[in-house]
Amino acid sequence: MTKKDQHRTRTPSARGLLLLGLLLSCLSGCMTPREGSPVIARMDSLQNSLDRLQTQLAQTQAAAQAQESETSVNVATLNARIIQLQTEIETLPQEVSALCQAPADPASTQCEAGETVQTVEVSGDKLVVGELERIWVDPPKAVLEARVDTGASSSSLHSENLVEFERDGDDWVRFEIRLDGKMVTLEREILRYVRVYQQADPEGSRRPVVSLRVRLGNLNQEVEFTLADRSHLDFELILGRNFLTDVALVDVGKQFIQPVYNPPQEN
Repeated sequence: MTKKDQHRTRTPSARGLLLLGLLLSCLSGCMTPREGSPVIARMDSLQNSLDRLQTQLAQTQAAAQAQESETSVNVATLNARIIQLQTEIETLPQEVSALCQAPADPASTQCEAGETVQTVEVSGDKLVVGELERIWVDPPKAVLEARVDTGASSSSLHSENLVEFERDGDDWVRFEIRLDGKMVTLEREILRYVRVYQQADPEGSRRPVVSLRVRLGNLNQEVEFTLADRSHLDFELILGRNFLTDVALVDVGKQFIQPVYNPPQEN
């Protein structure tokens, strides 16, 4: 049974109310019962029922009209939205074609000969690095091969001929590193000193700490390095936990995972 049928079942029609009113009029016209008689009481009861039914009918009609008006508004809104979507769908192929049009100079989108596209390998939000990586260090603005060592608490750089001096009231150090078979001189401000203990040096050695900018994968940050003569070791540059913590994961079974950073050419 529909809602409309239910309204018809529960609510008397206007015709039924009219017949009931005529009946009451006839009764009142044909009889002149005495005051307080059962007939008068019955007529009053019927009149009250008639009034309630008329009120209920009016309320039901008003509710039905309001619902019909709201439904019409909703249908009109949906139809307008459907028309809008149909228009957008029809114009979509033209918009896609405009985006995919060839540039004026097709050669401008082609890679230069020998150029390869390299991607940065990450796991979650951390960089994945191998046991060995080639990193960009500034200064000297060059690529150096580094060993990634999770057992080392700090990073270190092989340096020779260290000379400490004062500049503008601050402690600085001048040192040399090997680059492409040549010795390159660098000067950096000393951030602090650390004492490093080794089996061959139980008393420990005092080493200066300097800051160098490192680029590896999508990382570009300042890293603190201790300076020491590492000529007796296999690797001249060590990346320790002060670089790795919270930013990188080490896959010791791989090497040179990350692409080598190529700085833009200066004009």
